[in-house]
This record gives sequence, structure tokens and C-alpha cells, in this order.
Amino acid sequence: MRKKRHSVLKWSLTIAILTCIIMFGNPIEVEHVNAENQQKMISYQMKEKPIAQQEPTLTHENVVSLTNTFMDILVQDVDNDYRVIRFQTKDELLGAFEQVTTKEVAQDYVEFYYLEESDGMYILPTETPPWFIEENDYDMIPVDASTVKVIQENTTELYGDYKVEFEFTYDNGWKITDVNYHQFYV
Repeated sequence: MRKKRHSVLKWSLTIAILTCIIMFGNPIEVEHVNAENQQKMISYQMKEKPIAQQEPTLTHENVVSLTNTFMDILVQDVDNDYRVIRFQTKDELLGAFEQVTTKEVAQDYVEFYYLEESDGMYILPTETPPWFIEENDYDMIPVDASTVKVIQENTTELYGDYKVEFEFTYDNGWKITDVNYHQFYV
């Protein structure tokens, strides 16, 4: 009799826990992307998430395209005096970034890398920031229905070990909405 009560209690608790999981938590996919063959290895974490939201999926191609285009815009062609050929002002350059990022994200990069003078805009001859490396693996973590965080750890000769975190948000197309760096010191 005691064994039977224990078994009933065990099954009742199991059913109650499963019911809670189904009712209160939907799985969110955390994808580890193998950049070489673009395979996604999915692990699940329990977190509340609305069931019926159909936002477009951020793909490896989206990530590569947006990060490459960002860097292409940041590194402008210059003349022998480092004067930018295509843009005369920082505002013009910021306008070019609108296709891939927000003005707030681009502003910090433009302010750091460019000087605006009366005869045009000049790039400071320096290295580009630590950035996304297309060939390296990374994690894609959904933040909400329209936002995904991409986290990549890299090692380069110039910067050593670092982690770069991109936030991508969908609003009639994917854009980079935040970039953060973490340097690892040995």
C-alpha cells in the first residue's frame, strides 16, 4: 500500500512538473553555428516565450553580409593624404551606415576613426576594431521575437583573445543594433 502511494505521488509530481513546463515555458533555441559548413547545433534552454510569433530567422548569410558591409563602410577609400574620396562629412558617412546599423552604433565608430575638416573628411590611419571573423564558429541566442545576439570568441595576432557580441534586430530587415567587445588578458 505504501509503495502504491509512493508511485502515485511520484507520477502526480511528474505530471505536475511537465504541465508547468508546457504551460509556462517554451524552449528557446541557442544555436552554435559552425561557420565552416554553416551547420547549427541546437541546445535548448527553458524560458518564457510567446508561442505564435513568426519573425524571419537570422541566418549565417545575414550575419556575414551585415558585418562585412559594416566594415566596408567603415574603411573608406582615401587619397594620399588620407582624405576620404566618397564622403565629405561625417553625416554623409553615417547615412551610408543606415542600411546595416543604427546611427547610435555607427556614431562611435565614425567619431573614433574620422576627422571632419573644412576641405573634407579624413580617416585616422589605424587598425580596424576587433571584429566578426566569418570562418570562426559563434553562438546565436534569441533575445526576443525580433532580436538575436551573436557571440564569437576569436584570437588574432593584433588583438590576442577577444569576444565580440553583436545584437541583430529585425525591423523590416535585419540590422546591427549593438556591438560589445571583451578583451581577455593573459
